[in-house]
Amino acid sequence: MSVRGAAFLGIGAMVGAGIFALLGEAGAIAGSAVWLSFLIAGIVAALLGYTVVKLGVRYPSSGGLITYLMQGFGNGRLVGIASWLGYFTAIVIVTAMVAVAFGSYASSLFIGDDAASGWNNVFASAVVLGALGVNMIGTRFVDRAQSAIVAILLAVFAVFIAVTLVDIDFDLLAVSGYPSFSTIVASVALTFFAYLGFSVITFAVGDLADPARQLPKAMYLALGVTATTYILISLGVFGTLTVDEVVGYGETAIAEAARPSLGEAG
Repeated sequence: MSVRGAAFLGIGAMVGAGIFALLGEAGAIAGSAVWLSFLIAGIVAALLGYTVVKLGVRYPSSGGLITYLMQGFGNGRLVGIASWLGYFTAIVIVTAMVAVAFGSYASSLFIGDDAASGWNNVFASAVVLGALGVNMIGTRFVDRAQSAIVAILLAVFAVFIAVTLVDIDFDLLAVSGYPSFSTIVASVALTFFAYLGFSVITFAVGDLADPARQLPKAMYLALGVTATTYILISLGVFGTLTVDEVVGYGETAIAEAARPSLGEAG
Protein backbone atom coordinates (compact mmCIF):
# COMPACT_ATOMS: atom_id res chain seq x y z
CA MET A 1 0.00 0.00 0.00
CA SER A 2 1.22 3.49 -0.82
CA VAL A 3 1.37 6.47 1.53
CA ARG A 4 -1.59 7.96 -0.33
CA GLY A 5 -3.59 4.77 0.09
CA ALA A 6 -2.92 4.60 3.82
CA ALA A 7 -3.76 8.29 4.19
CA PHE A 8 -7.02 7.79 2.29
CA LEU A 9 -7.88 5.02 4.74
CA GLY A 10 -7.53 7.50 7.60
CA ILE A 11 -9.43 10.26 5.82
CA GLY A 12 -12.26 7.83 5.18
CA ALA A 13 -12.39 6.98 8.88
CA MET A 14 -12.45 10.63 9.95
CA VAL A 15 -14.32 12.66 7.35
CA GLY A 16 -18.00 11.85 7.38
CA ALA A 17 -21.43 13.02 8.39
CA GLY A 18 -20.19 13.80 11.91
CA ILE A 19 -19.20 17.29 10.75
CA PHE A 20 -22.85 18.00 9.96
CA ALA A 21 -23.96 17.15 13.49
CA LEU A 22 -21.09 18.91 15.26
CA LEU A 23 -21.27 22.42 13.81
CA GLY A 24 -24.41 23.45 15.65
CA GLU A 25 -23.39 21.78 18.90
CA ALA A 26 -19.93 23.32 18.87
CA GLY A 27 -21.33 26.67 17.76
CA ALA A 28 -23.52 26.81 20.85
CA ILE A 29 -20.31 26.85 22.92
CA ALA A 30 -17.57 28.43 20.79
CA GLY A 31 -19.75 30.72 18.66
CA SER A 32 -18.18 31.73 15.36
CA ALA A 33 -14.77 30.57 16.67
CA VAL A 34 -15.62 26.95 15.86
CA TRP A 35 -12.91 26.99 13.19
CA LEU A 36 -10.38 27.65 15.97
CA SER A 37 -11.84 24.78 17.97
CA PHE A 38 -11.31 22.44 15.01
CA LEU A 39 -7.74 23.73 14.66
CA ILE A 40 -6.95 22.98 18.31
CA ALA A 41 -8.63 19.57 18.06
CA GLY A 42 -6.52 18.85 14.97
CA ILE A 43 -3.33 19.71 16.88
CA VAL A 44 -4.38 17.37 19.69
CA ALA A 45 -5.10 14.63 17.14
CA ALA A 46 -1.67 15.20 15.54
CA LEU A 47 0.06 14.79 18.92
CA LEU A 48 -1.86 11.59 19.55
CA GLY A 49 -1.13 10.52 15.99
CA TYR A 50 2.60 10.77 16.67
CA THR A 51 2.23 8.36 19.60
CA VAL A 52 0.03 5.99 17.60
CA VAL A 53 2.54 5.94 14.73
CA LYS A 54 5.40 5.05 17.06
CA LEU A 55 3.36 2.25 18.60
CA GLY A 56 2.20 1.06 15.20
CA VAL A 57 5.74 0.69 13.95
CA ARG A 58 6.87 -1.09 17.11
CA TYR A 59 3.83 -3.37 17.43
CA PRO A 60 2.47 -3.90 13.90
CA SER A 61 -1.06 -5.26 14.20
CA SER A 62 -4.59 -4.68 12.92
CA GLY A 63 -5.75 -4.52 16.54
CA GLY A 64 -4.83 -0.87 16.86
CA LEU A 65 -5.11 0.74 20.29
CA ILE A 66 -6.23 -2.48 21.96
CA THR A 67 -2.98 -4.16 20.93
CA TYR A 68 -0.97 -1.34 22.48
CA LEU A 69 -2.95 -1.55 25.73
CA MET A 70 -2.35 -5.29 25.88
CA GLN A 71 1.38 -4.73 25.42
CA GLY A 72 1.39 -2.30 28.32
CA PHE A 73 -1.08 -3.86 30.76
CA GLY A 74 -1.58 -7.43 29.61
CA ASN A 75 -4.82 -9.12 28.60
CA GLY A 76 -6.79 -8.36 31.74
CA ARG A 77 -9.80 -6.58 33.13
CA LEU A 78 -8.37 -3.08 32.58
CA VAL A 79 -7.92 -3.68 28.87
CA GLY A 80 -11.39 -5.21 28.65
CA ILE A 81 -13.01 -2.15 30.24
CA ALA A 82 -10.96 0.20 28.05
CA SER A 83 -11.99 -1.77 24.96
CA TRP A 84 -15.68 -1.44 25.75
CA LEU A 85 -15.37 2.27 26.52
CA GLY A 86 -13.46 2.81 23.28
CA TYR A 87 -16.06 0.83 21.34
CA PHE A 88 -18.91 2.80 22.88
CA THR A 89 -17.27 6.16 22.16
CA ALA A 90 -15.84 5.53 18.71
CA ILE A 91 -18.60 3.33 17.32
CA VAL A 92 -21.90 3.84 19.12
CA ILE A 93 -21.77 7.61 19.72
CA VAL A 94 -20.19 8.54 16.39
CA THR A 95 -22.52 6.22 14.47
CA ALA A 96 -25.51 7.76 16.25
CA MET A 97 -24.33 11.26 15.30
CA VAL A 98 -23.93 10.24 11.67
CA ALA A 99 -27.34 8.57 11.59
CA VAL A 100 -29.08 11.58 13.14
CA ALA A 101 -27.40 13.97 10.70
CA PHE A 102 -28.37 11.79 7.74
CA GLY A 103 -31.93 11.52 9.05
CA SER A 104 -32.30 15.30 9.22
CA TYR A 105 -30.97 15.87 5.71
CA ALA A 106 -32.92 13.00 4.16
CA SER A 107 -36.13 14.12 5.84
CA SER A 108 -35.69 17.66 4.56
CA LEU A 109 -34.80 16.46 1.06
CA PHE A 110 -37.43 13.76 0.50
CA ILE A 111 -40.30 14.90 2.73
CA GLY A 112 -39.84 18.65 3.09
CA ASP A 113 -38.77 21.23 5.64
CA ASP A 114 -42.05 20.80 7.53
CA ALA A 115 -41.68 17.01 7.85
CA ALA A 116 -42.72 15.42 11.14
CA SER A 117 -39.85 14.56 13.49
CA GLY A 118 -40.67 10.88 13.14
CA TRP A 119 -39.28 10.90 9.60
CA ASN A 120 -35.83 11.72 10.99
CA ASN A 121 -35.94 8.48 12.97
CA VAL A 122 -37.11 6.52 9.94
CA PHE A 123 -34.21 7.67 7.76
CA ALA A 124 -31.69 7.38 10.61
CA SER A 125 -32.75 3.76 11.18
CA ALA A 126 -32.58 3.10 7.44
CA VAL A 127 -28.95 4.24 7.15
CA VAL A 128 -27.94 2.08 10.14
CA LEU A 129 -29.59 -0.97 8.58
CA GLY A 130 -28.02 -0.12 5.23
CA ALA A 131 -24.55 0.05 6.78
CA LEU A 132 -25.20 -3.29 8.46
CA GLY A 133 -26.10 -4.82 5.10
CA VAL A 134 -22.95 -3.44 3.44
CA ASN A 135 -20.76 -4.91 6.20
CA MET A 136 -22.43 -8.28 5.87
CA ILE A 137 -21.56 -8.48 2.16
CA GLY A 138 -17.81 -8.52 2.80
CA THR A 139 -14.72 -6.45 3.48
CA ARG A 140 -13.82 -5.90 -0.18
CA PHE A 141 -17.21 -4.37 -0.88
CA VAL A 142 -16.91 -2.24 2.27
CA ASP A 143 -13.54 -0.93 1.08
CA ARG A 144 -14.90 -0.02 -2.35
CA ALA A 145 -18.06 1.53 -0.91
CA GLN A 146 -16.12 3.63 1.59
CA SER A 147 -13.67 4.84 -1.05
CA ALA A 148 -16.50 5.90 -3.33
CA ILE A 149 -18.44 7.61 -0.53
CA VAL A 150 -15.39 9.49 0.74
CA ALA A 151 -14.44 10.65 -2.75
CA ILE A 152 -17.97 11.97 -3.34
CA LEU A 153 -18.10 13.58 0.09
CA LEU A 154 -14.78 15.37 -0.38
CA ALA A 155 -15.93 16.60 -3.79
CA VAL A 156 -19.16 17.96 -2.28
CA PHE A 157 -17.23 19.65 0.51
CA ALA A 158 -14.85 21.18 -2.05
CA VAL A 159 -17.79 22.71 -3.92
CA PHE A 160 -19.31 23.97 -0.66
CA ILE A 161 -16.04 25.57 0.43
CA ALA A 162 -15.55 27.23 -2.94
CA VAL A 163 -19.03 28.80 -3.13
CA THR A 164 -19.18 29.96 0.51
CA LEU A 165 -15.69 31.42 0.87
CA VAL A 166 -16.23 33.61 -2.20
CA ASP A 167 -19.10 35.48 -0.51
CA ILE A 168 -17.89 35.18 3.10
CA ASP A 169 -18.92 37.95 5.51
CA PHE A 170 -15.90 38.64 7.71
CA ASP A 171 -18.03 40.67 10.13
CA LEU A 172 -19.68 37.41 11.19
CA LEU A 173 -16.23 36.02 12.01
CA ALA A 174 -14.98 39.07 13.90
CA VAL A 175 -12.74 38.20 16.85
CA SER A 176 -14.72 40.64 18.99
CA GLY A 177 -17.62 38.18 18.85
CA TYR A 178 -15.58 35.21 20.08
CA PRO A 179 -16.13 33.81 23.59
CA SER A 180 -13.24 33.44 26.03
CA PHE A 181 -10.34 31.21 25.03
CA SER A 182 -11.17 28.79 27.83
CA THR A 183 -14.67 28.40 26.38
CA ILE A 184 -13.25 27.71 22.93
CA VAL A 185 -10.95 25.09 24.43
CA ALA A 186 -13.94 23.53 26.21
CA SER A 187 -15.66 23.07 22.83
CA VAL A 188 -12.73 20.90 21.69
CA ALA A 189 -14.37 18.09 23.66
CA LEU A 190 -16.98 18.12 20.87
CA THR A 191 -14.92 18.94 17.78
CA PHE A 192 -12.36 16.24 18.59
CA PHE A 193 -15.07 13.67 17.83
CA ALA A 194 -14.70 14.63 14.16
CA TYR A 195 -11.13 13.30 14.20
CA LEU A 196 -11.88 9.94 15.77
CA GLY A 197 -10.71 7.15 13.52
CA PHE A 198 -7.21 8.43 12.67
CA SER A 199 -5.66 5.43 14.45
CA VAL A 200 -7.00 3.04 11.78
CA ILE A 201 -4.11 4.16 9.58
CA THR A 202 -1.87 1.91 11.68
CA PHE A 203 -3.90 -1.08 10.46
CA ALA A 204 -2.08 -0.69 7.14
CA VAL A 205 1.40 -0.96 8.68
CA GLY A 206 1.82 -4.52 7.45
CA ASP A 207 1.10 -3.44 3.86
CA LEU A 208 3.64 -0.60 3.75
CA ALA A 209 7.09 -1.21 2.25
CA ASP A 210 8.81 1.05 4.79
CA PRO A 211 6.47 1.60 7.80
CA ALA A 212 8.94 3.68 9.80
CA ARG A 213 9.08 6.26 7.00
CA GLN A 214 5.69 5.91 5.32
CA LEU A 215 3.37 5.57 8.31
CA PRO A 216 4.15 9.06 9.73
CA LYS A 217 3.66 10.60 6.28
CA ALA A 218 0.30 8.88 5.86
CA MET A 219 -0.85 9.92 9.35
CA TYR A 220 -0.01 13.60 8.96
CA LEU A 221 -1.27 13.75 5.39
CA ALA A 222 -4.63 12.37 6.51
CA LEU A 223 -4.84 14.68 9.53
CA GLY A 224 -3.75 17.68 7.44
CA VAL A 225 -6.40 17.13 4.78
CA THR A 226 -9.08 16.48 7.41
CA ALA A 227 -8.22 19.49 9.58
CA THR A 228 -8.06 21.82 6.56
CA THR A 229 -11.45 20.57 5.36
CA TYR A 230 -13.07 21.07 8.77
CA ILE A 231 -11.59 24.54 9.27
CA LEU A 232 -12.65 25.77 5.82
CA ILE A 233 -16.16 24.35 6.26
CA SER A 234 -16.44 26.12 9.63
CA LEU A 235 -15.33 29.42 8.12
CA GLY A 236 -17.79 28.98 5.26
CA VAL A 237 -20.75 28.20 7.53
CA PHE A 238 -20.11 30.81 10.24
CA GLY A 239 -19.08 33.36 7.64
CA THR A 240 -22.46 32.95 5.94
CA LEU A 241 -24.87 32.38 8.83
CA THR A 242 -25.11 33.90 12.29
CA VAL A 243 -24.30 31.71 15.28
CA ASP A 244 -27.99 31.57 16.25
CA GLU A 245 -28.90 30.44 12.74
CA VAL A 246 -26.26 27.70 12.76
CA VAL A 247 -27.42 26.44 16.14
CA GLY A 248 -31.05 26.62 15.03
CA TYR A 249 -30.49 24.77 11.75
CA GLY A 250 -28.43 22.13 13.54
CA GLU A 251 -27.54 19.22 11.26
CA THR A 252 -28.71 21.09 8.14
CA ALA A 253 -26.58 24.21 8.72
CA ILE A 254 -24.17 23.34 5.90
CA ALA A 255 -27.01 23.06 3.41
CA GLU A 256 -28.50 26.36 4.56
CA ALA A 257 -25.12 28.10 4.27
CA ALA A 258 -24.77 26.91 0.68
CA ARG A 259 -28.35 27.73 -0.28
CA PRO A 260 -27.78 31.39 -1.30
CA SER A 261 -25.02 30.47 -3.79
CA LEU A 262 -26.07 27.05 -4.99
CA GLY A 263 -29.75 27.90 -4.92
CA GLU A 264 -29.24 30.90 -7.17
CA ALA A 265 -26.95 28.87 -9.41
CA GLY A 266 -29.69 26.31 -9.85
